[in-house]
Amino acid sequence: MSEQLSWLTGRIITRDMPRYDEVCTGWNSRIRHRPEVVIAPADAADVQAAVRFAAELSLPVRVQSTGHGALAPAEGGLLIDTSALTGIRLDPVARTAEIGAGIRWQELLEAAHPYGLVGLSGSSGNVGVTGYALTGGSGWLARKYGLCAETILAAEIVTANGRLRWVDADREPELWQAVRGGGPNVGVVTKLRLRLFEVPRVYAGATYWPIESAPEIFALYREWAGGTPLELTSALTFLQYPASPALPEPLRNRTLVALRAAYAGSAGEAEELLRPLRSQPGVVLDTFREMPYREIDTVTNDPVKPLPRTGYSTAVTELPEALVELAKPGESFVTLEARHVAGEGARLGATGAEFLVYTMAVTPDETSVAEAGEFGRRVEAACAPWRTGGNLLSFLLAPAEAGGLGEQVAGALPGEYRGRLAEVKAHYDPAGLFGGDRRLAGP
Repeated sequence: MSEQLSWLTGRIITRDMPRYDEVCTGWNSRIRHRPEVVIAPADAADVQAAVRFAAELSLPVRVQSTGHGALAPAEGGLLIDTSALTGIRLDPVARTAEIGAGIRWQELLEAAHPYGLVGLSGSSGNVGVTGYALTGGSGWLARKYGLCAETILAAEIVTANGRLRWVDADREPELWQAVRGGGPNVGVVTKLRLRLFEVPRVYAGATYWPIESAPEIFALYREWAGGTPLELTSALTFLQYPASPALPEPLRNRTLVALRAAYAGSAGEAEELLRPLRSQPGVVLDTFREMPYREIDTVTNDPVKPLPRTGYSTAVTELPEALVELAKPGESFVTLEARHVAGEGARLGATGAEFLVYTMAVTPDETSVAEAGEFGRRVEAACAPWRTGGNLLSFLLAPAEAGGLGEQVAGALPGEYRGRLAEVKAHYDPAGLFGGDRRLAGP
């Protein structure tokens, strides 16, 4: 082992160690990394040593905290597990939070809650804040407040020469801009300083109907969504639930269509806005209520347990009618969703989009992976006339075949931004150590 790592005793994990499989698998258990070595740093100095080691041996560097965003496995190279880089420092007056790269969203939301502040999280508090923020991040407040990447005020980052830097709008602003949406392409982020927002409570939840109601709900939603204020972010979702006792009884073993939404305003205003849809007959379950934002997970109740998953996503200017035809019981999806992003959420790779569409399936074997891939291609074909050609890096899902990842990554980085990112990467990472499964292939 290189002298660069000689002082990291206990933080180096090799293939012959019991912890290796655990740290090489994340939330999407279909993605199992096989690096030459894993380093679990305790602080930024450990990350510096790890990066210098990788540069010395020309090893590609992959970074993972929770593994929610993994798209393809790392074969060989160095995996840096940042989950131990914790710590939250809030400034309620400035409305900022400084967080370690291992912090998850629920931890930050709980810490900010006493001050009536929130960060721009996604649908799950189990997701790592840093990976989500670096790759865009479109959540339940996106239409009003934008993408999480744009709330990055400063970043502590280790670049390919092993140097630790704080970057912001004044200090190396080109590197700071590359961090705000460019993913892991320019270094290993060890800390972020984020802007917070005063949104102590939201009116949020979901209304479910039998799948037989989908044509009527879909038509009404498509007409209704475009006229809603930016304070309301919503989604139309088709779901196939298993017969799990962990689910509310009305949802078990059923295929359903649902309205999901969150409104950053009063309950009375929200109820009036949502009434045209929630008043439709045949409701199976309605969970809408006023809640502190730290409970936003309850809108979707995303699973915490690792499971193998495959998916597809894209950005569109209109909601394709063909999605209703695809959302039939027995098809290869668990979730098929169209999330309304028009407004401040339509930035970076989502620029020009009205909706982000995605489908996800649980895929425990190669047959189910192939079936999910075929379903994804059918969703892609249904969306084709309205695709913007873009996406968000944070919205990409592990595909059935990793071969098309380069094209997907390029599509998630708008041309002008991609060109600037390529220049910054060439300067700070000339050997191409960083990027992983979101590697920038070229300008």
